[in-house]
Amino acid sequence: LLDSLLQEMTTIKVDKNVLESSEKENFVQFMPLKVKFNGKTEIEDRFTARTVRNSEKNCLENTFRGFPLEGEVMKLPEGYKGLVLDTGRSGLTDEKSSVRVTNSFDSFTYWNYDKVPSQSDNYQQALQWIKVAEALHTTK
Repeated sequence: LLDSLLQEMTTIKVDKNVLESSEKENFVQFMPLKVKFNGKTEIEDRFTARTVRNSEKNCLENTFRGFPLEGEVMKLPEGYKGLVLDTGRSGLTDEKSSVRVTNSFDSFTYWNYDKVPSQSDNYQQALQWIKVAEALHTTK
């Protein structure tokens, strides 16, 4: 049983320097879509530069392939760091035995399709579980 578990495990390679530095605020964009592309693109010119603040709705606005997006910059909870992982290129199978950390971040832009981000979003609710877990496991 242990041998089969070890064969299914993924190794994450982390360079200490990557963890010690964080990317700028708009580096990570959490979007409600799947893009079948793995590589570099002109994200700054094609997307980030077109983001505007809507003061009436109190959110960011942009579009992706004609779909309206509404978002906000989210900070990770204190003591947490986000990681950007590179899984490499797909080969004959989808199995990965190792991935590497390419960047780290403390905040990111969270987007919804045509809906202002709120506490009812799945991501926001998941963050609440971090607070619950901390409360349950904190000793006083």
